[in-house]
Amino acid sequence: MLTQETIMQVATSEANAGDFPKVVQGFKAAGVVKYDYLVETGMYVFWDAEGAKVEAQLNGVPKSVALASSVVAIKDAVKQAQSGSIDFEQFCELAGTAGVPVWHSDLVEMMVTYEDKEGKALLQEPIPSK
Repeated sequence: MLTQETIMQVATSEANAGDFPKVVQGFKAAGVVKYDYLVETGMYVFWDAEGAKVEAQLNGVPKSVALASSVVAIKDAVKQAQSGSIDFEQFCELAGTAGVPVWHSDLVEMMVTYEDKEGKALLQEPIPSK
């Protein structure tokens, strides 16, 4: 069963944003099939295959989200995160600056979708397996 404690154990294993693939594998092992991250509240919403939902703050810090969105800015933020040069809080700040209020992580399809305020996909990135 998906619990907040299990989610917390997995989430706190991430040293920097470059550890994301390791954390995703931990979430999958815990039964998570998808999750959303809400930039303005700093909240995560996780779902398992049965549709059970767990909300958690974890390492999230609320960040303001710009009204205008920028594909270039979110691509740059993702690139920095993938290189391990920024931590999660810095990534969230950059995502907010890029006008991204939410991103959806599909752990079955292994895809992250960054959306603008209208729910339009700005960027889809495959989740690396390592």
